[in-house]
Amino acid sequence: MAIIEGFTRRETQELTGTSSNRLQYLERSQLVIPHRIGTSRKPTVIYTWEQVLEIRAIKNLRQEISLQTVRKIIKFLDESGFDDSLRDKQLVVIDDDVFWVQPDWTDFPEKMPSVLRVAGNKSKDVGQYVLLVIPPLSEIVNEIWTAAEKSQAVDFESFKQRAKAKPSRAA
Repeated sequence: MAIIEGFTRRETQELTGTSSNRLQYLERSQLVIPHRIGTSRKPTVIYTWEQVLEIRAIKNLRQEISLQTVRKIIKFLDESGFDDSLRDKQLVVIDDDVFWVQPDWTDFPEKMPSVLRVAGNKSKDVGQYVLLVIPPLSEIVNEIWTAAEKSQAVDFESFKQRAKAKPSRAA
């Protein structure tokens, strides 16, 4: 049996802790569009590793901000010429404001990492740089690996071959 490159809808639900309805909504709103295999009325829906990470990142953000704000962040990143994926962004939510930390420690301590305001309750000052220092955000991959280990729907051995990133082990 050949290993498929991505993850089925069911596996994606298990790995991201997201409902089928939420996956459908993310597709309708064009935030995460899976691949479809087959032309039947019920094609096989496949999500890439990057899309699984993106869905998990959105789910984590949704604990702090609305989906409308998530869409505003993606729109701002896209219109500003940045990569609009959230999976690799370090975002900090403080009250109604969302900041993107762009870590560049090459010139530290002479130069601090950049922090850009990407969303807020009011559109005022969006796109402005601010000073904010936080630790890196890398738990998404670990959360997905933990979900895969615990899942009844995901074949963990197959998952290990398909996952494109290994979990990090905290000291």
